Amino acid sequence: MKNLMFNDTISFFYYILLFAIYCFMGWTLEVIYRSIAQRKFVNAGFLFGPFIPIYGLGAFIIIVMQHFFQDGHLVARFIVFGLAITLMEYLTGFLSEKIFKMKLWDYSENKFNLHGHVCLHFSIIWALLALVFLRFVHPAVFQRVVLLDEEVAKITGIVFMIYFGIDYTFSVMSLAAFRKGVAYLYDQYFNLSSIEIEDILQSFQRLREAFPDLNKYVNQNINGRIKIKVDSFLKPLQEKIILEMEGRRPFEKEYYEAVQDILQHEEFLKLKDYFHHNSSIYHHVHDVAYLSYRISKYLKLDYRSAARGALLHDFFLYDWRNHDVPDLPREKFHGLEHPKIAVANARKHFSINDIEEDIIKKHMWPLTIVPPKYKESYIVSFADKYLSSREFINEYKKRINRRQGKKSAKKP
Repeated sequence: MKNLMFNDTISFFYYILLFAIYCFMGWTLEVIYRSIAQRKFVNAGFLFGPFIPIYGLGAFIIIVMQHFFQDGHLVARFIVFGLAITLMEYLTGFLSEKIFKMKLWDYSENKFNLHGHVCLHFSIIWALLALVFLRFVHPAVFQRVVLLDEEVAKITGIVFMIYFGIDYTFSVMSLAAFRKGVAYLYDQYFNLSSIEIEDILQSFQRLREAFPDLNKYVNQNINGRIKIKVDSFLKPLQEKIILEMEGRRPFEKEYYEAVQDILQHEEFLKLKDYFHHNSSIYHHVHDVAYLSYRISKYLKLDYRSAARGALLHDFFLYDWRNHDVPDLPREKFHGLEHPKIAVANARKHFSINDIEEDIIKKHMWPLTIVPPKYKESYIVSFADKYLSSREFINEYKKRINRRQGKKSAKKP
């Protein structure tokens, strides 16, 4: 591999072809990964066409590093390659966030990440792929590319550069339109119909599938809009709502009439036996349902469907911390799987409408890829996250108080 790239006799256009081939290989790799993860074909990457430039750039960086460190120990080269690709990925993520004001990918939930742009897990994978690339892929590709007639290489290289420039331009315009669309959605959210909201989200389906973390960006904007809208409602009524949810005041008669058949159902009552957050699933969904009911009524939405869908959103009968067959196989991820289980249970024991089904299916969005179809679904998702955060903070405060109490008891 010693002089496999740095050859004065090779035309510049051969390098363009190598770049195109490695961009295509990267796209193929991402398509396989994304399609398996989302269980359907996904056109991965920033560009419309079958090329991902960061892979082509990464390949050239690794080839250059190999030229300078080819006599180094395998472990040393592994570390150097990992650091080089990690730096490239970090700079790409940093610049895309600065330019487009959004993260195309986000490793914030992974351990040992840096600003969400890179993480140790993927850095190790990239370093391993670099070694495989240099050992098996690059030598075979290079030897075949240089056999091409120089005129063919020149024409093909020029065609690719023209195509790449056009595709890149339209892709940047598409991302700018995505930001503009989300901004419009954020500003006009409560003035748009559910169909209009769905149409806006569907128009950017390719980008959201290629970069699933963009769903977080959309979710944050919509949740921010909901929070702003309901803050004026929540603050004066917060104490009253909390008292009702804690059972110190009776719930509104209208709310009970909407959900009474569910609350009294023998199968649904089993949720009292399963712990969830800081209480039983039964009490958690009851709180989410009532808050969703109050918010939806305030916003003049279908509060009955919101209450019923929210009540059934976690209708699963197993310990989510320690699950196995027949409820949910151990290797399955509860966060992604339980909405489908809840929908199946809801259909089995109750009659649910389209809004209620969408609420149950989509309440974990953006963890689930497909966004909610109805405003009521967003409301329930917001209420679920709001109350879960509140439960976590309350539990954290209790633990702190218990520790302080123990420390005080130990003092003479």
